[in-house]
Amino acid sequence: MNKIGKLLLLTLSMSLGIKYSLNAQVKIERNLSSPIWGKFDPQTVPTIWLETSDQIENQMEMPLPGGINEDLRKKLDQKKTELFKSKIAGKRGIINDNKTLSSSITPVIEMPVDGFAGSGTPNDNHVAVANDGTFIAVMNTTIRVHNDTGKLLKAWSLEWFPATQNKVDNLPTLTRIYDPRVIYDPFEDRFIVLYMHGTTDQTSFIVVGFSEKGDPLAPWNVYMIPGKPINDTVWSDYPIVSQTKEDLFFTVNLLANGSSWEEGFREAVIWQIRKSDGYNGDSLHKNFFHNIKYDGVSIWSICPVQNGPMPNGIDNYFLSVRPYAESNDTVFLHRITNTQSSGLADYELKVLKSNIPYGFPPSALQPDTGFRYRLRTNDARVLTAVRTGDHIQYMQNSHNFSTMQSHIMHGDIYRIDRDPEITASLFTHENLEFGYPALALASTKDGEPSTLTTAVFSGLNDFPGMGVFYRNRYGEYSDFVKIKEGESIINYGAIAPDEQRWGDYEGIQWKYNEPGVFYCVGSYGKNRQMYSFVARVNINDSVVEQPVESIRMFPIPSNDGVLNIEFTTENKEYIGIVLNRIDGATQNIGHGEQIYFPTELGTHIYRVHTHNLPTGVYILKVYRNIIPYANTQTSGFDYNGQNLVEQRKIIIH
Repeated sequence: MNKIGKLLLLTLSMSLGIKYSLNAQVKIERNLSSPIWGKFDPQTVPTIWLETSDQIENQMEMPLPGGINEDLRKKLDQKKTELFKSKIAGKRGIINDNKTLSSSITPVIEMPVDGFAGSGTPNDNHVAVANDGTFIAVMNTTIRVHNDTGKLLKAWSLEWFPATQNKVDNLPTLTRIYDPRVIYDPFEDRFIVLYMHGTTDQTSFIVVGFSEKGDPLAPWNVYMIPGKPINDTVWSDYPIVSQTKEDLFFTVNLLANGSSWEEGFREAVIWQIRKSDGYNGDSLHKNFFHNIKYDGVSIWSICPVQNGPMPNGIDNYFLSVRPYAESNDTVFLHRITNTQSSGLADYELKVLKSNIPYGFPPSALQPDTGFRYRLRTNDARVLTAVRTGDHIQYMQNSHNFSTMQSHIMHGDIYRIDRDPEITASLFTHENLEFGYPALALASTKDGEPSTLTTAVFSGLNDFPGMGVFYRNRYGEYSDFVKIKEGESIINYGAIAPDEQRWGDYEGIQWKYNEPGVFYCVGSYGKNRQMYSFVARVNINDSVVEQPVESIRMFPIPSNDGVLNIEFTTENKEYIGIVLNRIDGATQNIGHGEQIYFPTELGTHIYRVHTHNLPTGVYILKVYRNIIPYANTQTSGFDYNGQNLVEQRKIIIH
């Protein structure tokens, strides 16, 4: 095969140094069962309720997620202070290789819903929206149900979920609840709420509630999952959730009693739960995956990948990194292969290498000339990920090594079922720092890679707030759009000024029956505390709405050794590409580099890698319905004027 034939992304393999592991150490406990713990009826919730003194913001801090490297954080923060004080911080803008107008891909903010201060700091925000527009927002210890106009229908403390007169077992006193998550199941029109309780092995458990109907004000079936699932003095922390058509997945970190966050980490585990049991109020069947290690070392913080555009399928992927490394490029790709009910669910692991390093993020700055008030950005763990077909996108807090700002690493993993390759980049801003991204697919079409992301922001001239940005199918970013600007710094009196909490996670969901509409939740500074904010966001992408009438090539010039080609086919056919170099006045030196490949019905994007070609000007020709040479020893096709559909002069840097 000739040179360019080795360079086609998404269709051909590359030598990437991927390490495959069957991970025989992983332990799988199958078909465990939990009886229903209780039934909760929101109609029994009192109109008002009282929070005890130890739940008031200035006296209660939500548990830090395991993995905080305090020595490294202080080291980076000191270097950052020196850099910013010397006013030599480099400027870095959002990169748009292609010249699509930013107005064509701007998120439009609709129906803003202002929240309130949370019980504790930081706000642990999450949101889910039903097809009828009813949405649930959870934050720390509180759950709120709104109708499709944003009107609050009912709010209650998460303590009330198991505290009903219809309890099945004797209920322990709930003394420490945090880290709530909520998801909507579009197949069954149901909600699922999950949150943590306790910070010792004696008090730790996970509460999971399943709505019996689509109406979240109707009764819920409530279950308790053990927070000490292994024979050790550990407790469960920091859940992340995903779903397939049949199953709910959630991951937690197991931490040891009474030790530091980094030293106390024991392992990250995966729970797989049969959703239909929860909806029906039956005993809850589940699988438990633990002892997940690489080279004998437990893998930190496992993030489930959301399947899309609809949460279907029978398998689920997960991602991990080395979250408290100052700089690293290792990415762990986990997979659970089948449903809980099949009895065949197994575990697989691939170890990948990012094309650029990520790193432990420094604390974000607030408007403060003395550089006293800092916002901790925890670590570089994967916080959010989505999958469509054999393509995964993920995001993490990360260190911008050029400017020492806290920015967002956005990674793409292609060909996840074959020979995965990672192409990552930073989403950056000259003046703003970002944290805690939440990512959602922005298209209803399988294989369409456009996404919308919500994140919190702060800066020397911007109080902490929340906003969104969009990336279209060509990899072009919109500007960052501020949904809610902050009104004050964040400064809880019981926490040191340089150790203020900024967040643990935010939430976003596509409204499954309304293309281009999303609900997102985040936080902003007000009265020196964190307040929550929910918004409905509508995508205005005039580019993606237009059909692909001709072949599109981008970027021009070809940067970083890649050239993308997009085209639409109405039938199965072979596509041929020929690349000829122009040398001075003489064109078409030699016979050119060529490659052909089969394609299916639909719109396709291919990436041609040009790393190995000399810098210069080329003519690229695209042929359709070509016939490959019958001689299998020859890689090529007859392209002498036959079925030429596009010819373009390109520059390769």
